[in-house]
Amino acid sequence: MLTYLVRLTIVIDRPTYEPNLPDHFAHLAALKAEGRLLLSGPVTDRTGGFILLRADSPEHAHELARRDPLVERQVVRYDLDEWRITNGDPALIIPS
Repeated sequence: MLTYLVRLTIVIDRPTYEPNLPDHFAHLAALKAEGRLLLSGPVTDRTGGFILLRADSPEHAHELARRDPLVERQVVRYDLDEWRITNGDPALIIPS
């Protein structure tokens, strides 16, 4: 499996965006249950967030990103890059 970094950028006003979050969180939970979600979270300036996921191919990664309700409803745009992780210690990632 390959690793992909998805950047979500909010493209509408926050009051219109926020009601979509429960469906987005359900999407993330489904990705986690499938073993696809590695990490996710918002950026501190509240303009979007990142999702680190596993997929079988670039096409599959795009499919997973496009299934996010935030993307489907066009309240965010997404950018996706394959990320070849070559160094680091995943055990150092501490959930808040």
